[in-house]
Formats: sequence, structure tokens, C-alpha cells
Amino acid sequence: MAFPVRRGIAALALLGSLGCGGDLTLPDVTGAGIQLRAVSGEVQGGMVGQPLPSPLVVEVTSESGLPISGRKVAFVLSADSATGHLEPDTAVTNSSGEASSRWVLGSAPGEYAAEARLVATAEEVPTVQFRASAVPAEPDTIRADSRVSQPGFRAEPLPDPLVVQVVDRFGNPVPGAAVEWAVTVGEGTVSESATTAGADGRASVSWTLGDRIGVQRVTARIGEISGSPVTFSATVLF
Repeated sequence: MAFPVRRGIAALALLGSLGCGGDLTLPDVTGAGIQLRAVSGEVQGGMVGQPLPSPLVVEVTSESGLPISGRKVAFVLSADSATGHLEPDTAVTNSSGEASSRWVLGSAPGEYAAEARLVATAEEVPTVQFRASAVPAEPDTIRADSRVSQPGFRAEPLPDPLVVQVVDRFGNPVPGAAVEWAVTVGEGTVSESATTAGADGRASVSWTLGDRIGVQRVTARIGEISGSPVTFSATVLF
């Protein structure tokens, strides 16, 4: 009747030898070999003042690739990306080892950079880099960028072109904005009835006055945005 006891003792001895002899190795997910890598959102583009289409997502894993939960990850803008912000600026990894942040771009068009860093780790864990390109927002305001009133002669072109500039809500020029031009008083003509703003947000036409004395007018319009329409006038005395 002593055999079961002996078998139990032998089994315990075997387990003890495996645990002490180093043949049974459990994965280390808290120390050596921790890794931080990007999951999505590394390179994106969007409008100034708006969140990027996709969040910035990183993953923290052990050297063997197992996800590590409960680790803090800081999301930080680079020094040359002072405007804009990250929501949140610090996140904790979930059960899949992932942490994420939403990047809201600043008010100036151009290139932006951010990075993700592992917080409070004794190891040198490489950071993860993210980049974004910001373009101007939708047209918000149209304004005159040349004289709005000039003298002229009947049936002759004015000496200076009519110029407008289109900007977004932050005052950034909006390239590609479509501007409609129309003679409203005076029976003259403009060189183009529709123009597209250049890289500086400016659009222009030349104006040939009608064959009549008095005040003549031209408008530049973009839908119902602020400042639209811009009215230019010319006074014809001869």
C-alpha cells in the first residue's frame, strides 16, 4: 500500500528538478527584451486644425512577441511641431499590448512630426516616429489684394489688375480655390469669368471698361464665405 505515496514523492521530485534545473523557462514580459513598434498611423495627411484620419497606434511586446499590458506610452510632438496636440498625451497599453492617441494638427500648413516613447523603463527602448503633412483648410474668407477703386477711360483696360486672396479660418492662403468674376455695372469685360487661386491664395483678372461715363463695377465671389462678393469699382470721366 506504500506504492502510491512513493509515486507521489517521485512526481514531486521530478517537478522540483525541472523547476530548479532551468529546463522549464517561462516568458519574461516585464523586463529584458521589451519592444515598442508602430501598428498604424505612421505617415498621414490632413487639414490644419483637424484630427488626422487615423489614430497613432503602437504595440508593446516582449522579446518573444507576447503583448504586454499596463505599460505607459507617452506621445510627444517634436520641437518643430509646436502647434497642435495629442489626445491623450499618455496612454496605457491594453490586453493586446496596444496604446493609441489622436493627433490634432496645428494651424500652419507643412510637415509635422511626433513620437511615441515608453515611460518609466530601465531599458533603452527605441522610440517610434510618426509624420504628418498639413494642408490649408477650406476657404473661409475672400478679400481684395489690390486697389478696389481705380480711375479709367471708356472702353480701355484699367492699368492695374483686380486681385483677391482666399484664406482659411487661420489666415492661411488656400491654393486651388475657384473664384467667379462678373461685371455688374458698366457693360465692360473681364479677362476670365472664373479663375483658380495660386499657391499664395491669389487670383486675378484684367478689366476692360465699358464705353460709358460713370461708375462701373466688377465682383469676385466664392459662394457664401466671409467677404464674398468683393466689389471693385472704376470711375470713368472721359
